[in-house]
Amino acid sequence: MANSTFLNSLTKGQILHSVVEEKQSGADVLCNFNGNLLRIANRSGQPMEKGQVVRVQVKCADPLEFQIFDPNTIKFERVI
Repeated sequence: MANSTFLNSLTKGQILHSVVEEKQSGADVLCNFNGNLLRIANRSGQPMEKGQVVRVQVKCADPLEFQIFDPNTIKFERVI
């Protein structure tokens, strides 16, 4: 699981690279952030498979919330 140092270092707007370690129940996936494992609820509608590299952006730090980051998408969301 993720250590507290890693969790406390996350800031709103930060973009992280992760690797899907395994698919879990429902739409949840276990993601590896350089050795820190987090269970993420996939609400994007995009299927995620084991070994897939996923870039996520910290949408909110407390409570922790991510969104999939895709620089090729036309939609732009400003993070303040």
